[in-house]
Amino acid sequence: MRIFKTYAPLMIAKHVSAFFKGQFMVQGFGVFNFDKGKVIIDSKLNTLELAVCKEVNACIASFSRKAS
Repeated sequence: MRIFKTYAPLMIAKHVSAFFKGQFMVQGFGVFNFDKGKVIIDSKLNTLELAVCKEVNACIASFSRKAS
């Protein structure tokens, strides 16, 4: 599990897409799981955590758009 001391969506997206499956933690936000190169959006997440998931997944999607 990687621990990010600050919220940096681009850095987190690079980590998620490189390792493909696992967990990461952002201090002040919580622990997140990812699988298949995407952050898993769970029904138990609060609005702040949900926003983090969506923003990181959007960054990952932009990687694939740039490569095409």
